[in-house]
Amino acid sequence: MKSEVIVELVKFIFLVMNFFILAVGTSVAACGVWILFDSTSFIGVVSSSVGLQMVGAGLLLIGGLAVASSVTGCLGARWEKRPLLLAYVCILLLLLLGQLLLLLLLLLNKHSIEEHADAVVNDIMRRYDGDSYQDRLLDDLQRHGVCCGLTSPSDWLQNSFIQTLNASATHVLPCSCFGSHQSASPSPWCTRVDAVRDFVLGNHTHTQGCRGKLGDWLQENTVTIVAMDLTLMLTQVLLLALAANLYLAFGQKTTNEMAAIDPAHHNLEPS
Repeated sequence: MKSEVIVELVKFIFLVMNFFILAVGTSVAACGVWILFDSTSFIGVVSSSVGLQMVGAGLLLIGGLAVASSVTGCLGARWEKRPLLLAYVCILLLLLLGQLLLLLLLLLNKHSIEEHADAVVNDIMRRYDGDSYQDRLLDDLQRHGVCCGLTSPSDWLQNSFIQTLNASATHVLPCSCFGSHQSASPSPWCTRVDAVRDFVLGNHTHTQGCRGKLGDWLQENTVTIVAMDLTLMLTQVLLLALAANLYLAFGQKTTNEMAAIDPAHHNLEPS
């Protein structure tokens, strides 16, 4: 009786932990979808990086396998089916290997992803006219990050429109580079001096570049992904031990049930 109570307790803990894995796995898969398909945030702009695409695909695959393993484990424990538990253990081992590879891939590509983000921002600045969704995302970054350009406001001198302004070019910046401007601007451009015609006067120019803000944003998302991955791995190691315990317990239970049905056969001993 005592052993049966222990098995039921282990089964309960096993089921609860698998529901946790189900929730975390769904979140990991959602991160993969966000990286690969989102077009409403800056991740959609930098996701053309091969390294980041591989990370996104890896997250989607690992999240999907984690969900599948949770369902398999719950069914195996609930129905006390050893083949399902064996399949569950195999999936967990594959997941642990995949998650180690994903962490390695993310850490090895972190610098190249940051470089790609810098190149993308520079390209947006060169073509900026305030109309595309990429332009609006850069405006949001500058406005909410209180920054301008990648390293400084002078980075905007590479813009194709600003280069046509000649002498006044150094005074014209996107309106998102200013803390405020005097009135609603019909154009995305504002000026730092009142002498430049056809542009609204902006106040309080953001002097800091956006590379630090962009790097902080990438770092925060990297830490979130690594934390979820490590949480999954630690939980899965515990689940491997619980699955092995249940596998042996269900095997012993089956043996005992067969012995109870045919005691004469199972109690035969060589003389």
